[in-house]
Amino acid sequence: MDPTLYKAAMRGNIGDANFLLADHLKRDEENGYQVTPKGNTVLHVAALYGHSHFAAEVLKITPAMLCCQNKKNETALHIAANEGHTEVVLVLLARIEDHNIKEKFMRMMDAGGDTALHKAVRSQHLDMVKLLVKEDPEFEFPPNHAQETPLYLAAESGFHDALINILESCKKPTYAAGPSNRTPLHAAVIQEHRDCIRSLWRWNKPLCEEPDLWGWNSLHYAVKLGLEDVVSDMLRWKKSLVYLPAGSENDWTTAIHIAASEGDVNMINKLLYHCPDCWDMLNSNNQNALHVAVLNNQDEAVCFLLDSDECDNLVVDPDSDGNTPLHLLAASGNHVPELINHPRAKKMSFNKQNQTPLDIALSCTATTKKEKLVEDLFSIGRFGKRDFEVKRKYEYMPNPNAETETGGKMQLKEDDHDKAKKEDQTEVESIMKVAQFHIVVATLIMTVTFAAGITLPGGFESDPDSHNQGMAILTRKTAFRAFAVSDAIAFTFSAGAIFIYFLMAAQSRIPQREKIVWKFYNLAAICQCLSMFAVVIAFATGMFATLSHSLGLAVCFISSLTILLYILVVTYIARNT
Repeated sequence: MDPTLYKAAMRGNIGDANFLLADHLKRDEENGYQVTPKGNTVLHVAALYGHSHFAAEVLKITPAMLCCQNKKNETALHIAANEGHTEVVLVLLARIEDHNIKEKFMRMMDAGGDTALHKAVRSQHLDMVKLLVKEDPEFEFPPNHAQETPLYLAAESGFHDALINILESCKKPTYAAGPSNRTPLHAAVIQEHRDCIRSLWRWNKPLCEEPDLWGWNSLHYAVKLGLEDVVSDMLRWKKSLVYLPAGSENDWTTAIHIAASEGDVNMINKLLYHCPDCWDMLNSNNQNALHVAVLNNQDEAVCFLLDSDECDNLVVDPDSDGNTPLHLLAASGNHVPELINHPRAKKMSFNKQNQTPLDIALSCTATTKKEKLVEDLFSIGRFGKRDFEVKRKYEYMPNPNAETETGGKMQLKEDDHDKAKKEDQTEVESIMKVAQFHIVVATLIMTVTFAAGITLPGGFESDPDSHNQGMAILTRKTAFRAFAVSDAIAFTFSAGAIFIYFLMAAQSRIPQREKIVWKFYNLAAICQCLSMFAVVIAFATGMFATLSHSLGLAVCFISSLTILLYILVVTYIARNT
């Protein structure tokens, strides 16, 4: 677009001594309209900056520019509506005298399927919404390509005034088939816009029965989000809503289960107040509300359900796998004394795997809560009694392939306790295999350091007349003394490591001592690393003591590199183990 024309449209300059709009527009009409990189005509630019008098002058000279679209298929009306320039919209609509043409113009959609009303609602321009709805009240304003209607956009964004205006002024506002098949009421509930919820509810109550793509209606979302007043209004209108399933055909739940999974005691109480019999509803896994509360570790909801006399039967209800709520509690490792000590829970119960709650608890990873749970189950004296007072080490279990595999005999099934022992024993054996290599290294270091201590560098004083006969010749040198000390340290730590490995071997015979074996192994490894470091220092100082007059500097350099290399290796191993 010509810079002079573009600046005039930006500023709303119709003409002056150096510029005349009519001349530019007549040339454009003959040679084709000039546009910006986005495809905007001069009318689009005027609408963008809100210059209604400039837009009126443009349409007076070139009326055909009114319906021109840019690269996004937007007309000047789309842009003015998006920016909230009401005066520009009035000018644009005033140029059309034919009612049918005006309707067609107002209903034009951009590349995304948005009408001008979509733009106005999304940008939250209330005056623009009122104007557009008033000009075309017969239009249904269908959804755009994202399945969003103006009504849905208003509900989702909480634009309550626009929502009221659309409901009151539009004769047939479209409300169904939004994104994910959600209604405007879905959107308002999910975003917790209570004023929009109330208005939509008064306008069309059956909206709360419509399921979305995942089978959830507005009541289900209200229960999940804890909107008690919304739930009360819906259930006062139709109590049967509480029994509608949420989910797919093979995986569904109900409102009472949703409240239990959230641990919302007030919501559970509200649902039971309106529908007292909904407590015994089951989901697709035949689980009741107590099952779900236990699975989600909602202790407060569990205690609330247990305190209710009507909910006593929930304690002993089995699900599709035969698990009662107490079985699920044992599997979770959580600890809820109110459930464990409930009178109805003291009944001996086995699931379809022939497991009691205590069996399940003992098979779970040990935690502080789990230990307390097992202790409480033991104290009752009924859970797992068959397993711990009667059952033998091995239990005979029928094998369906017994005739082909074992000649009709029963196959032995190892007890879970014995499996745990085997796992511990395997772990101990793997530790001892690694320890064997460590013992070889420790023995080698102890042998070398012992030999170095007997045959000291520099030799001994052999003069029979000297009072230092038999003493080391280099005793007075500091480097020699450092050698003697580091050699003794290396010998001591390597001998200590070997001794600890002997203790490990004694403890490894007992599988339950796995933790002790690990502690001994770590302690021995530390001793061995220290002995290896001391050997490196002994080597460096011994070399320096004997060769200080000729190669002292070289020896120190080599020794320093040796020590540095050792430190780098140890650090790398520590970071990767």
